Formats: sequence, C-alpha cells, structure tokens
Amino acid sequence: MKWEVRTMRSGTSLFNWPVFKKTVLRFWPVWGAYSAIWLVALPLQGLMMLQLEAQARPGLTDGYMRRFAQSVPEMEHMAMVLALVFGVLAAMAVCSHLYNARSANFFGSLPVRREGLFATHYLAGLAFLVVPNVAIFLLTLLIEAIGGTVLLPGLGFWLAVACGECLFFYSMAVFCGMFTGHILALPAFYGIFNVLTWALCVLASAVFHRFYYGFNGFGPWMQTLIEWLTPVMKLGSGVGGWYADGRFRTRGLDSVAAYAAAALLLAGASFLLYRARRLESAGDVVSVRCMRPVFQYGVAFCAGLTFGMATTSFLGGQEPTLMASILVWGVVGYFAARMLLDKSFRVLRYWKGAAAVAGVFTALFLVVGFDLTGFETRVPDPDQVDYVELEGANLCSLADGGDYLRAEEGGPEFVKYAVLLHQAAVDQRGTHPGGTASETNLCLTYHMKDGSTLSRWYYPVYVAPGEADREGTAAWAIRQIYGDRELYWRAYGFEEAERRMAEEGWRLREVSYENDGHDPGTDQTVYYGGAEAMALYEAVKEDFQAGRIGVRRVEDWDKYVQGRRNLNFQFSNDVNANFWIEIRVQDTASSTLAVLAQLGEGSAPAP
Repeated sequence: MKWEVRTMRSGTSLFNWPVFKKTVLRFWPVWGAYSAIWLVALPLQGLMMLQLEAQARPGLTDGYMRRFAQSVPEMEHMAMVLALVFGVLAAMAVCSHLYNARSANFFGSLPVRREGLFATHYLAGLAFLVVPNVAIFLLTLLIEAIGGTVLLPGLGFWLAVACGECLFFYSMAVFCGMFTGHILALPAFYGIFNVLTWALCVLASAVFHRFYYGFNGFGPWMQTLIEWLTPVMKLGSGVGGWYADGRFRTRGLDSVAAYAAAALLLAGASFLLYRARRLESAGDVVSVRCMRPVFQYGVAFCAGLTFGMATTSFLGGQEPTLMASILVWGVVGYFAARMLLDKSFRVLRYWKGAAAVAGVFTALFLVVGFDLTGFETRVPDPDQVDYVELEGANLCSLADGGDYLRAEEGGPEFVKYAVLLHQAAVDQRGTHPGGTASETNLCLTYHMKDGSTLSRWYYPVYVAPGEADREGTAAWAIRQIYGDRELYWRAYGFEEAERRMAEEGWRLREVSYENDGHDPGTDQTVYYGGAEAMALYEAVKEDFQAGRIGVRRVEDWDKYVQGRRNLNFQFSNDVNANFWIEIRVQDTASSTLAVLAQLGEGSAPAP
C-alpha cells in the first residue's frame, strides 16, 4: 500500500504580496505626507496658474502656464531635500521590524525566505517615494496639457532627478539600517554617513594647520573625492535644469545616474547584511559583530579630533595643549562607544583598548611633531617645477587692484623667486628676525614636471626691506617680482581686458575717478564715458608700459597711503556682464594726470 502525504508548500518566492500590502497600509503617513507636499508644490500650483490663465482677457495672456511649466525643473533642490528626509523615514518604517525582538522573531518565523522578506520590505519603502513621483508627474502633465503648454523635457528632468535621488538616499538609509538594531541609531548613522567624509576632512585640515607649518589644505583631487562622497554637497550644487534661449539645458544628470547606480550596489550590500543578520541583535546599537570594533575605534578617533579641537579653541594653548586634549577625548570616546555597545557603564575593564587608542594618537603626534615625513622642510628644486601659482607677497600697498598678487607663471626666473620666498618662510619658522621687518603672507602651489603638486601657505613671512639689494634674499626676490611689468600687466587685468575687447566684443563702458582726500579740498567721484573714458585708458596703458603707474617698491613698505586717488575701468559685454580694473594714479603717472587735467578733474603732481 502506498501512502501519500500532502504537505503545505513552503514560500520560496522573492516577493510576498500580503507583507508588501500590509507594510504600505501600515505606514501610509510616510508616503501620504510625501505625496501631499509634492501635490501642493506642483499640481495645485499648476491649477492656480491654469485658473489665472483662464481669467485673463481673451487674446491677452501673461503666460502663467508657461512660467509654471518652466519652473518645474527648478524644483530639483526641493527634490533633494525631500529625498534626503523621506528616504530615512521610509527606511525607518520598513526596517522597524528588525529593532524589536518580538517583531523580528515573528517575521523570522514566517514561511518566507529572507530574500523574499528583504525584497518585499525594500520595494515597499521604495514605492513610498517612487509611486507618488510618477503620480505627480502624470497629474502635472495633465494640467500642462489642459493649459496648452506641455514642456516635457523639464517635467521629465524633474521626474528623473526626484526618482534617482529618492532611490539613492533611501538605499543609503536601508544600508545604514542593516548595521544597527536600534531605530534611533538608524537616522544617527544616516546623518553621520552623509557628511562623514566632509567632517573628517575639516577636522583633519584644522589639526594639520595647527601641527604642520605651511599646510595649505588638501589637493584638488581630495576636494573632488570629498564632494562625491558627500552626496548632499554634490547633488545640492551640481544638479540643475533651466530654459534658456528657447532650449532646455541641464547639468548634473550624470551625477544623478552615478548615485542611482551606487544605490543598486548599496541595496545589494544591504541584502547580504540582512541575510547574515542575527535576530538576537534587535536592540543593539551595532548589529553586525565585525563592525563593532570599527564603530568603537571610529568614535574614539572622531571624538578625539572634534572635542580636542573644541577644547583647545575654548581654553587656548599651543600644540601640547591640543595633543593632550585629543588624547583625553579619544580615550573618553572609546569608553563611551563601549558603553553603547555593552549597554553598561562597567567598561573600565576594557582599558587595553583605551591604551591602544592613546598609543595610536601618541604615535601620530610623534610623526607630525618631529616632522618625520619632511613636510615642513620640503622646498622643491626649481628645475623640477613646471609652473607655480603664487598669491600674496604684498609689502607695498597702493590700495588698488594690484595689491594682492595672484600669478601663474612658468618662467625659470619667476620660479626661482618663488622658491627663494618659500625657503625664507621655511627658515624662519617660529622665529622673528628682529629689527625692522615687514610681514606678508605667501601662498604657493607648485605644479611639478612629474604631474604632482606641492602647495604651501605661510603667514607671517618676515621680510627685511634693507636686504632688497642683496641677491638671494626674500626682499630681493620681491623686488624682482615688483619689477616685472608683464606680470603686473596681467595681475591688474589689462591683458584680459584687451583679449575680451579684441575677441569677444567687450567695450569700455565707464571710468570712475575717486579722489578721496589726496589733494586739499577734494573729495569726489567723477565718471567718464565714451571718448573721454578711452583717452584715460590709453593714458594709463602708456604710463604703465613706461613704468610710471602701478609701480611698487620694497623700500616703500612702511609708506602710508593717504586717501584714494584711483581710476576704476568698467568693461561690459552685450549680456551686461562686467569686468573691472582698478589702479592708483601715482604722482609719476604724467600721461594720466595730463588727461585728467585736460578733462578738468586732474591735478598737478604733489610735491
């Protein structure tokens, strides 16, 4: 006799409709609030514009619907904010069953594989955001169609950005949710991860500024990396859509696509963590055991830097105070993290871990304190430099546009001067030369022939004007820089102005002459245009090429500039963009003073 036994089929589907439906209905306030905000922002606003359009007199319209349709893509900033906020709310809702032991055991006992549970909850939370976006898109499209103004590119741009950002921030929040067993820890981790790279860069930069003499921040590659690893920064400033000249233009869609692709990777990683997750971890701050040391030492490191800098800023002090503050707060952060992990105040028995934190910080202090990397003393060989960017080196102020020099030069002589100034700054670290010396700042970025860069910033750099005649000194180098007329021709902006007028159709729009207290009884601003403005411009160029205006001398570093006697040249183009050149009228500017006297506003050179 054959016995046949019927058994219930085990649920092996990757999706469970009852669980999906229950999740959507249970957490309706999340997607309801999200939908209501967008409903007011787009369709209802469109209906108002439609009503205003209908009330306009026949044959006469103010283009309400067109302005509304053109404003839709400008909602990208609002889309990012809502995605950021509702992404974590949706993740908290669909992951909430993991943070309570009873709920976790209940879902664990269902005849549904973990793959199915994860996919069902993940898709339910994603539906909270994507389905309303699609519904709002269709409603807005219908309203635009009724109004006879359908601008599909702008509306499609909004939908793509809104859905892409919702996908990323929601997936990121779910990923964070897999690391914790406490519902309040999820938004905390989510917020930290969103700005972690930027915050660490700011903290590290602040500490390096205190320890490393000449530190000028991280390089451009680091800034780019920080921007990409800080989504709110990249999406907040790099995404946009607008209508111009009858065409729809966009920027940043590739960034949205990149983050959407990253969201799929985060979803996959979340799934793997969900499969390995223990039900007993409900209520733990960190649910993944292998991540507990990362959390513990990460908190210690961040607490040491953050509160160490804050304590030093409040109490004052130099490097020893900062070292002590970072060390103490690092140990405190270690024990605080251990308390959160163990849910107990009895953590002093883990003193070995605290000693390890103190040891690591001490080793780092030795490295930077004794400059074991050679950062502070490194001065490049001029033969290895392709070109150098120099800012500062200001000893003589004329109170005009050439005071703060910004130059990018590759000539061997200029590179030599930059290296001389750099070496002078390195040699005088922590010392004051004494006697009569002037202070200036110096910012250098060397672009090396091997493709690398070296950047340094120094303040103060002491320069003795009496050494201007001695070759090889900082004062001598600055004198040579001051004497380079082509360099200052570019620094004032004459080269750029000439290029724009010759190649881009710019014109000299106006010249203002500020005479504020230089001559007895004068305090006025006079404006010139047309042929008078051009005559002044030509006179200034003549004086400049002859070395009679825009001239600085190292010996004049302590000379106080009385009042202002400046010419401001304003250039413009057809779209009303402006470009200025400001230069002081020195007593030696004979051609310029002659033109001013001819125009009735000049004066003879002062004695």
